Amino acid sequence: MKGHVFQRGKTWTYMFDGPPDPLTGKRHRITKGGWKTEKIAWQKCREAMQEVESGKYVQPSKRTVEEFLVSQWLPAVRRTTAASTWASWRHYTNSYVVPAIGQTRLQDLTAERLIALYEHLLTAGRVKRDTDSEMFAYWTARRKNGTDPKPREMMQACGVTIHAARAAVRRYRAGRVPREALPGLEPKTVRNVHAMMHVAMRDATSWHYVAENVVASVKPPRVPKRRRPVWTPKQLDKFLAYARKDRFYALYRLAALTGMRRAELCGLTWVAVDLEAGHLAVDPGSPRVVVDGHAETSDGKTDNAPRLLALDRATIDALHEWRTVQRSERPFYDEEYDGTDLLFTWEDGRPIHPDVVRQRFHRMAAACNLPRIRLHDIRHSYATAALKAGVHPAVVSRRLGHASEAFTMSVYTHVLPGMDRDAADTIADLITPPEEPPEASA
Repeated sequence: MKGHVFQRGKTWTYMFDGPPDPLTGKRHRITKGGWKTEKIAWQKCREAMQEVESGKYVQPSKRTVEEFLVSQWLPAVRRTTAASTWASWRHYTNSYVVPAIGQTRLQDLTAERLIALYEHLLTAGRVKRDTDSEMFAYWTARRKNGTDPKPREMMQACGVTIHAARAAVRRYRAGRVPREALPGLEPKTVRNVHAMMHVAMRDATSWHYVAENVVASVKPPRVPKRRRPVWTPKQLDKFLAYARKDRFYALYRLAALTGMRRAELCGLTWVAVDLEAGHLAVDPGSPRVVVDGHAETSDGKTDNAPRLLALDRATIDALHEWRTVQRSERPFYDEEYDGTDLLFTWEDGRPIHPDVVRQRFHRMAAACNLPRIRLHDIRHSYATAALKAGVHPAVVSRRLGHASEAFTMSVYTHVLPGMDRDAADTIADLITPPEEPPEASA
């Protein structure tokens, strides 16, 4: 690689042929001027050529953060990223990053600007409408006038979906009023934005768009640990007793007795279930997820192996019963039957939307007067109950599909104190058994 310098006006400029274009194979000339002396120009030329030879050279560019994220990075990673993750990244980009720093040159992005971005998002980054407060205001105004607003009226007045309106009406009738929406985002959301930017800038570095990943030098906001509410085994049993009359009772029983995720339950197929052997295989590569409101099956962007879950006798019976119901419905629809092999479907074979599973869960939980928790908290309830019952953490971790036993225990540290006390008593009784009371004298 050879270079040369020349004088242009009162300053000096260097020039040399850079690396070939990866697509066309053509070389492009690298040039930079403005140096006061020929000696300095030669020194800068040699430094630039060394960077090119070591693969660290970055071609100066006016490319903005918006141009990189929207036009280059998001399209490039779409086929190698889970659909739900990619949709979240697109939302973070368009809603939070581009409006704030989109016009910043990518090569001018600094740690200071990222810190300022995170602070802005934490204090004034909320862009979504507070539809819950809007619906509650409409509800309150109508009630003051002596009328009980219907969900469809609320849908039309507030511009929300009928499902959101129905859920809101149920909440307000039960006395649950919306919390005031703060102007800033939750630390967890800002942390997610940080994680996305870290991946994007890592790729920008490997593509030689920037010299270093500046996101790596920035700490994201701390997310306070919150213990999620869970149901006790008695409360789980009460819910399952009520859900026994629901079409998808077997689904909710699987959630409570295995800790499976909603996406895993909705994506489960009959091929993965062996009722005679009493187990099922959970494939983490084919969950049914929600992307932009639409349900779709993930394309398997995961490195985790399927996990085999043993089933209890009552759950096996529930699945046998469900299979009988499902098979009896197929002949009625004949050729119009959807024909999917999914475990849980509607009468005509259509897949069930994951949000429907969540909505039915909340309705049934409210109907049997149980504390309000998320559907995902059933998974936490299962894990907590299993650990308190003495099931080995390694077994619980494997059944939940966690990456390691250490991760499981870090999530369920609140269970440890009780387990520790039980262990202390058990070990003490084993090593120094309590003395038997002396026999009474005759």
